[in-house]
Amino acid sequence: MKTGHKAAALGCLAVAVGSAVYRRWMIRMSLREFTRCALYMAVMDDEICRNELEGNQIGDAVITLPPKAESLQARYHLFLQSNRAKSRRQIQEEIVALERRLRESRQYIGQPKEQLEVEFSGEHDFGETDSVTL
Repeated sequence: MKTGHKAAALGCLAVAVGSAVYRRWMIRMSLREFTRCALYMAVMDDEICRNELEGNQIGDAVITLPPKAESLQARYHLFLQSNRAKSRRQIQEEIVALERRLRESRQYIGQPKEQLEVEFSGEHDFGETDSVTL
């Protein structure tokens, strides 16, 4: 075998090994599974918000959430966007955390609604610090 053929064969072997290693370390999921995970996360997140916040008050305002269809669509796109660079393992860990949080949020179902306090702290563009409690 000529030297050129050996070099080409060795190059092909190196590409094959590199591809296998890359696929092993960068485990990604199919588009179908990815979109299902994003929808599942959106549904759980919406339910958590509805369990914990809806009907409570901040100051004189009662917290009302938009219709479920609108809310789910916005959350779905949010999760699609935020999960792009994450691996399957990272997304699955987030799903487990959301499932745990959903179970915890169910304790608020049927409970009397509360008066919530919100505090915003931040810095303006011109350097003043601002703290507001509602």
